[in-house]
Formats: sequence, C-alpha cells, structure tokens
Amino acid sequence: KAQLTNAQSLRGFLLATFAFLAIFASTAVPIPLYADYQATIGLTTADISNTMFTYLIGVTLTLLFAGRISDSFGRVPIACLTVMLAIFGLRAESGGDVLAARFVQGLAAGFGMSAVSSLVIDCVGERHLSWGSTVASCGAMFGIMIGSIGVGVLYDLVPNLTVIYGLMIVILAVCLFLMPLIHEPLDRTVSLRASIRPRVFVPRDGRRLFVAVAVVYLATWMVGCFFQSFSAPIAYTCFGAASPFVGSVILALAMAPSVLGGPVVQKFHPKKALAVSFAVVVASTAALALFVATGAELAFMVACAGFSFSMGACLATALRMLLLEVNVLQVSAILASINLVAYAGSAATGLACGVLLGATS
Repeated sequence: KAQLTNAQSLRGFLLATFAFLAIFASTAVPIPLYADYQATIGLTTADISNTMFTYLIGVTLTLLFAGRISDSFGRVPIACLTVMLAIFGLRAESGGDVLAARFVQGLAAGFGMSAVSSLVIDCVGERHLSWGSTVASCGAMFGIMIGSIGVGVLYDLVPNLTVIYGLMIVILAVCLFLMPLIHEPLDRTVSLRASIRPRVFVPRDGRRLFVAVAVVYLATWMVGCFFQSFSAPIAYTCFGAASPFVGSVILALAMAPSVLGGPVVQKFHPKKALAVSFAVVVASTAALALFVATGAELAFMVACAGFSFSMGACLATALRMLLLEVNVLQVSAILASINLVAYAGSAATGLACGVLLGATS
C-alpha cells in the first residue's frame, strides 16, 4: 500500500466520494419517473417491481464474481469502469429497455460498493476511518437521495427526459475526467484469476461479528430497497400526489438522514450504539406500515426520517467494527461480501413484493 501524503489522501477521498455519490445518484434517476413511465411507455406495476429485481441481480453477480477485481487492476481503473457503466445505464425507451438499463446500473452499483468504496476507505486511512465507513455504508443512500430529489425538482421545472438524463451524463463524465487525479493507493499483488473467483469472505476471527453486521445490513436494506421501488406509487396512490416531487421527498427522507447517524453515534460504545439504533429501526419500520395504511402523510414523513437516521447509525457503526477486524488487503473482499449478503437478500424480498402485489394491490 502506497504511503499517501495528506494532500493525496484528502484529494483521493473527496474525488472518490464525489464519484461514489454520482454513481448512485444516477441509479436513482428513473425511480421518481416510474409513475410517468406507466403512462408514457407502458411500464406496468409488475415491471416496476422487476426493475428492482434486475438491478439487484446485476449487483449480486458483480459482487460475487468481481467484487475483488480492483485488487488485481487497481482501485482507480475499476472506478473509471464503474462510472462508464453508470453512463451506459441511463436510457428509457420502453419497459424492456428500462429493465435492461437497471441491470447495467446494478453492475455499476456492484463495482461502486466494492471498488469505489474501497478506494474511499484506502484514501482516507485509519486516522479517519469513521468518515470512510460512513461514506461506504451510507453514501449510496445519500447519492440515491440526491438523484431522486434532483429529478423531482428538475422534472417540475423542465419536464424533458433528455435534459434530465443529459445532465446526469455530464456529471458522470466530469467524474470520469477527474479520476486520474487520484493517486492509486493499492499495490496490485492479486492475480486476475484469484480476484474473480466466486467467494464470500468471512474473517476467521470475526465470524460472529460478520453475522451480526449481515443481519443489520439485510434488515435495513430490505426496507430501503422497498422505498427505491415504491416511493412514487406510494405518493400517488396513498397520499394523492400530483407530481413526482412528493415521491422524491419520500425517498429523500428515507435515505438522506442516514449520513448523519454514523457521525452522531461514533463516540458512543459501539455495541450499545448498535443495539439502541437497531431498536429504533424496528420501531420506525412498524410506524411506517401503520402510517401508510392510515394515510397519515406527515407522520409517515417523520417516520421515514427516523428510520433513515437510525439506519445510518446502525450501518456505519457495524461496518466500522467489521473493518477493524481485517487488514488493508482485505477491505474490498469484506465490503463485497457484506454487500453481497445485503443485496441478495433484498433481491429475494423484492421478488416476494412483486408476488404480493399480484395477489393483492
């Protein structure tokens, strides 16, 4: 591992974080538009559910087979590849096209959660690990919020899909242009054959901790993925919204406060912080179910924010505990493994939601 100077470390952390947020903002661009796609390109409710499923399949395949590929090619080159995939995933001409684009965005998200998040952590170093773990665990949700709320506001001002998609492509192109300014933090010592071998890495001395962190990731991400698919339909059908903006606000409240949870609880004892924040996750999820059923829009918004904040506290604390159990050469492996568990479980849950929609409403 190269010994980065303070300037190299700060520059790498900021640029990698910017790219990380932009990648996941691009994955959120279609989400507030699903309701409009139903009217314009014939997207069905089943298609909406399947978009999340195809997205998660792309993520799962990437994390399983290529989660450690940056150990072989380097963090920066794979980060560049990830940005290019995010650009290629921005299209929507038909229902089938949306599904294909979501699969490509899933590939980008998989590389983002492994290679780009590893780049963030490698650049920031152990001195500021809490910042790195916050970005790696909650940055995806914050990026999704930026993309979603941005689309909602922009679509109200300029209801033109070409403008919306074009602006996101320009932002990603800027990220791609800035990537070479990051000093590569990793000595590439792993062979390609070893890096693409399907594997779920679990630290030998941290198996119980890995299981606990996996439970935290899976439980919180299942709810988060539900919002990614159904924030817009909830706004339209449950609260009578007339534009995509309300759906964007719901998704933003379910994602954005998560970045505050980790820094707020970092000075508390990790096990106690994890237990208390997870209890709040359970309570707020129950409140969400109650308020959406009764049509209490304001209370639902408050519960969204409470869930998001407690989710961020859970994820950042759990990931920081896990990162302290591995060495620097195992960062991408452990990130790929824990995110694989979360995404695979979320994919199964998304499929179950699609079945339930077909059976109920």
